[in-house]
Amino acid sequence: MRWAILLISGVALFRCLRPWVGGPENFAPLAALALCGAFYFQKPWNWAGPLLALLISDAVLNLHYGQAIFTLNTAAAAAAYLFIVELGRWLAARPSWGSWFGGALASSLVFYLVTNSVSWWGNVGYDKSAAGWWQALTVGLPGFPPTWTFLRASMISDLLFTALFVAGIEWSARRSPGKVRPGLSGAHVR
Repeated sequence: MRWAILLISGVALFRCLRPWVGGPENFAPLAALALCGAFYFQKPWNWAGPLLALLISDAVLNLHYGQAIFTLNTAAAAAAYLFIVELGRWLAARPSWGSWFGGALASSLVFYLVTNSVSWWGNVGYDKSAAGWWQALTVGLPGFPPTWTFLRASMISDLLFTALFVAGIEWSARRSPGKVRPGLSGAHVR
């Protein structure tokens, strides 16, 4: 499982470096790690790995932005990633490029709805009404980018990183039979 630990560390590092190297908000491989890790990683790494990457990178980023190490948003993201892990386990029973593609899009939507709903509920800038919730899901608060742009970046990164993870692991499985479990040949869930 050295490659799993390396991948988890790389994901956390990638996410932590974004404020210094630039790039769109929410362009991160965490949801793809949760989705694909549910199938490809052995227990407990299949759920603990994505959460560990989230907690480490959130702690670093929150300190960088002058926030508490862990926030309500961290808890919301953790809940979304646990749901995405379950989605990955469900998809593992029907592995195909189409299911991974659909899973990546569903992961983006789950993360977006959960985290923006928690932001709407916990942020005093939003009216606690259906209109306030809609504002949290679309335009966000004045002075910040519209929240739909976070969804767009999440969808692009989730599709890209899911494709990279699945292609890389499938390539490794063909190159080293028996060492890495393939996911597109109908293998069983662990």
